[in-house]
Amino acid sequence: MASETSLHYVIRESKDSVLKSPLLILLHGNGSNENDLFSLSNSVSNNWIVVSVRGPYQLAENSYRWYDVKMVNGKIVINIDEEERSRKKLIQLISEITQKYNVDSEKIIVAGFSQGANMSQSLGLSEPNLVVGFGVFSGRYVEEFTPYISKSIALKNSKAFIAYGSGDTMLPKTYATENITKLKELGIQITYCEDTNGHSISTKQWDEFSKWLLNFN
Repeated sequence: MASETSLHYVIRESKDSVLKSPLLILLHGNGSNENDLFSLSNSVSNNWIVVSVRGPYQLAENSYRWYDVKMVNGKIVINIDEEERSRKKLIQLISEITQKYNVDSEKIIVAGFSQGANMSQSLGLSEPNLVVGFGVFSGRYVEEFTPYISKSIALKNSKAFIAYGSGDTMLPKTYATENITKLKELGIQITYCEDTNGHSISTKQWDEFSKWLLNFN
């Protein structure tokens, strides 16, 4: 399914046809697509609307990204202009879904894996009046994004779920530690879950995240 923003997505609608439903937006990692995380929606309470979105930049068949990234002198550098365009498209998509479906606009969560985790965090930090919480699975703090962090008092009410695998060799634990430090400095309320997995989402991490979502029911 494609919206007016040209972002494709798949959706699992809420089983509750009367009350407004919380909304969970899922964002895949670099080189994946909207179907990657969508299978995890089965363990999310069925009163939630779950939308899994495809990144706007195509790498290959069934392979997409949110922004370009490369290593420069041993440091990860992102294309912040592409990130901003993707972020704006996501904000527009959330607006469209909120209007189209029976969404509780005060209960919108964004969560993602790896590059999608970074996008989720950037949405949470830049739009705390839109997104009340964000899930970061194998993500990191993106230094280039710092100027976009909201100055709104609402940011102090934001909640983050951070998941890290101790076997992750792609993004070592120093990234997770740095991210938690940065988020605490911003006053974000953090729930942390560590497992022994590599650069992936473990069953334990997703189960804990699903429980965390119940805070927003």
